Amino acid sequence: MTAYKPTRAARSGPPSIARASAAIFRDLAKRTKYVDPVLAERWPQLAGEKLAGLCRPGRLTGRGPGRTLELYVANGAAASAVEMERDGLISRLNSYLGPGAVARISLIQTGRPPAGTEKLEASGADAELGAALASFRAAVSRRSGGK
Repeated sequence: MTAYKPTRAARSGPPSIARASAAIFRDLAKRTKYVDPVLAERWPQLAGEKLAGLCRPGRLTGRGPGRTLELYVANGAAASAVEMERDGLISRLNSYLGPGAVARISLIQTGRPPAGTEKLEASGADAELGAALASFRAAVSRRSGGK
């Protein structure tokens, strides 16, 4: 009679793609502050080219109808332009997300241009201002010992 070795338990199969990618997408959503990737993808069509160049969508906060959409803007001028278009933007978002889905828009200034926007070339007075600011920064840096 032959002695049989006990066999190992069968391995479980690999995790499903959905389960394996959920952690990756959750981390990505947390870092980029996007909740709905489809909303981010369709942002230029929903907001219009002008507003899409000034802001990018963030999280939808709140529950049920009447949520708040966070929009990230580069500066106060962009925030003012978005604020003037707020009602039209809310109605376009509600036509996409469902009636009454977005009641408010919260503007958050980031201090940098929205992703995907190109920096305009400085010319004339803008170039002079840029050179003066660079000179001022260098002088302050030298005076403070590079701190």
